[in-house]
Amino acid sequence: MENPTSDEKVLAALAHGSVFFSFFGPIAPLAIWIMQRNKSKYVRYHALQALGYQALAFWGWILGLIFVFIAMFGVMFAAALVSSPEQLDSPVFQVVLQAVMLLSIFGQWGLFLLIGLVGAVFCMLGRDFHYPILGSWLKGKLFDGQVTDEEFERREDAWVGGVCHLTAILQLFGIITPLIVWFSQKERSAKLAFQSLQAVFYQLISVAATIFSYVGSFVFFLVFMAAIIILAGGRNGNDELLFGGAGWLAILLIGGMFLLQLIALFVIPLYYLMAAIAGVRTMRGHEFKYPILGGIMARRMTTPPLQGLPQNEPIQ
Repeated sequence: MENPTSDEKVLAALAHGSVFFSFFGPIAPLAIWIMQRNKSKYVRYHALQALGYQALAFWGWILGLIFVFIAMFGVMFAAALVSSPEQLDSPVFQVVLQAVMLLSIFGQWGLFLLIGLVGAVFCMLGRDFHYPILGSWLKGKLFDGQVTDEEFERREDAWVGGVCHLTAILQLFGIITPLIVWFSQKERSAKLAFQSLQAVFYQLISVAATIFSYVGSFVFFLVFMAAIIILAGGRNGNDELLFGGAGWLAILLIGGMFLLQLIALFVIPLYYLMAAIAGVRTMRGHEFKYPILGGIMARRMTTPPLQGLPQNEPIQ
């Protein structure tokens, strides 16, 4: 790759260094990519690297935490089989357990930030930098010098489209990234416009569900407390509870909330699993459509996203 100018070094470093603000999504590297994609191949590469890293790292962090919690549960279960209850309740065991949990949560996050910071420093110094696995794969597929301009754009759009789906892990803030991609790229690439808009509508489901849960919890609390107050005041002379409409309302509310929690235990993992599948398949060059949602969008979009364009093989 060409020798970067001082301005290119700064922009590339900003793309990597923005990892500290990536809780809002990989917005900074996306903005740098949009501004520099036709100006600097060096900045373009590092912005695409940072874009993918900041989206994928959250998934790695969550998977790492799940693995740690499963491992800790296994250790506690094994310790319970070979130790007495007094040993498990000992201060030393509890301190070690909590220390491991905190180290797992904040240690992984610290490593995530540190790698991005290292990338920023390397770019400022003009040194070559690749994220482990991700950077080398991206460079080999897009910047190996043998890729045609048409193939380059196809693979680049697949990469950015996959990031749009993967930001679903950020919940309320994740939708910002596909929105920016759609507004900035809809005239240039029908495929990228389709994938980014799909991600927007898919993540709107999560946004609506989150808002509904907050409002519903508040309403539930008010109604439940009102029912309890009515029940507390509704006693007869024999001090027996008058089990009327307020009592049944309280029972129905508790049952309804319990049922919603059970549904959420199944629906939420499926929601994120579908977003992960969408992100990985899109990054690899597959034409992905969400069940029902993707079909409706494909029929309603003015410019057909999957027809009338070269249908290349998926990226291997």
